[in-house]
Amino acid sequence: MHSGLRGGSSSTLRAVLGIPALESAQTVAATYLASALLALAREEHIGRRPKRLVEHNHATWHRFRGRLGPREFVELILEDAAVNQPEPFDVDGLLGDRAGLLALPETLIGDWLGELPQVPPGQTERDYLAEQAVRLGLTARPAFSDLHKLAPHHRVLELPGSGGRLAAHAVLSQPELSLKDMFTIACASWQERMLAGLVAVSLDARGYTRISVDPTLEQARRVEGGFTHVFGLKPEKGGGFDARTLEGFFPSATIVIV
Repeated sequence: MHSGLRGGSSSTLRAVLGIPALESAQTVAATYLASALLALAREEHIGRRPKRLVEHNHATWHRFRGRLGPREFVELILEDAAVNQPEPFDVDGLLGDRAGLLALPETLIGDWLGELPQVPPGQTERDYLAEQAVRLGLTARPAFSDLHKLAPHHRVLELPGSGGRLAAHAVLSQPELSLKDMFTIACASWQERMLAGLVAVSLDARGYTRISVDPTLEQARRVEGGFTHVFGLKPEKGGGFDARTLEGFFPSATIVIV
């Protein structure tokens, strides 16, 4: 069951957690952290996590923090979230290390914590994920209506380029489908992997999900039993494979490029 909000709110994430000019490594860390904090704040707003980031004045944190500051607060929040949802909250696993995160200005993190209670709770999953994609620099507009209807026994590979948004559309359109049981999401960058993890969070998928950095599809081609469907973006929208190549890779699958 996907208990996220499906209302028609026009609220937007764009007005919160802006990223200032930073050094390159810090920009990566800031982009990651902003996306992760927005996801966690949304989860708190809709009741899937206890209110910590959106709690008024962060009262519980201030009661127990001692000498710890905003950086330690968000590290603890991320470590706790990564226990059940390593994608995307395991910083070391996703970015390689947390050095950039530790280098972020403490004042920036503090400012963001002050903004999180303003995170709009009423967005649809589709609008929320579209805005997270833009925040991560993934601006392609997939033709979702061209995707095939699926059944629970299907096994689907999502190609690098879309970061799980095709899987999200399928599951949101057909609630009987399971992200964890049916989909393998191949990624070509940490941003795509981050977005795929945010899809898993939005769909309340916990534990292991089939998300990996696999830009050449070497891992996907070795999957036992193969796939019934392969979904991906057209080359002009950022996809890295044409239909003929994919038919050679996955001869028994239905190839759908949108």
